[in-house]
Amino acid sequence: MKLITLNIWGGKVFEPLMDFFKKHAENTDIFCLQEVFNNPPHIKSKVQHDKKQDIYKDLEKILVDFDGYMAPSQEGEESLCMWIRKGFGVQEIADHYVYRWKNAMEGNDASTYGINIQYLKFSKKGKNYLVCNLHGHWTPKFKGDNPARLEQSKNIKKFLDDFDGPKVLCGDFNVAPDTESMAILETSMRNLIKENWVDSTRSHLHKGETKFADYVMVSPGVKIERFEVMQDTVSDHLPLFLEFN
Repeated sequence: MKLITLNIWGGKVFEPLMDFFKKHAENTDIFCLQEVFNNPPHIKSKVQHDKKQDIYKDLEKILVDFDGYMAPSQEGEESLCMWIRKGFGVQEIADHYVYRWKNAMEGNDASTYGINIQYLKFSKKGKNYLVCNLHGHWTPKFKGDNPARLEQSKNIKKFLDDFDGPKVLCGDFNVAPDTESMAILETSMRNLIKENWVDSTRSHLHKGETKFADYVMVSPGVKIERFEVMQDTVSDHLPLFLEFN
């Protein structure tokens, strides 16, 4: 099974991003995306005015062999989105809140978003799998521990621990690697960014100092065939690829 996770930056690098999906649609089973918008013409994001407000529709035209599932935590704003290859065998796809609640944003303050994880449950060769897609708590220019991120990590860990089977957690966690927030998740999950000595998950379009935001974590029961930080410049984040069983 092959998975790609990517924060698409709301489609700011539009043509290269579309070419990326055209190229990898043939050989990917699951896309776990962050910062996807699906707004009608009369609704605009309150906090991300420079993003393509209906990019879901562009992805839909390319990913014709996939079913798309949005999981917005705030109406009119960016959303988690999974694209699952048709016939893959979805048992359940939904979301679960790990910080605050749906439509929790106060005014235009994105740091007050509710944080959800989007999850997919499926079965292959007698095994039940769980794949989770996360866009973690955002605080301007700060990727360290704070009460929101610590609460988020504890609730994610509990959700993962309640599932008996191989698990994958991926996405833009918005947190530095040397934090208690990450350590909480690492008590039961392998951090493939650390294990593979990755030095950055951000493209050259990212102008900040922080070089880490994106992660793939797996439970001990996941057999890894290949893991890669892809070097395609399609966002200010780099895509992460995982082939697993």
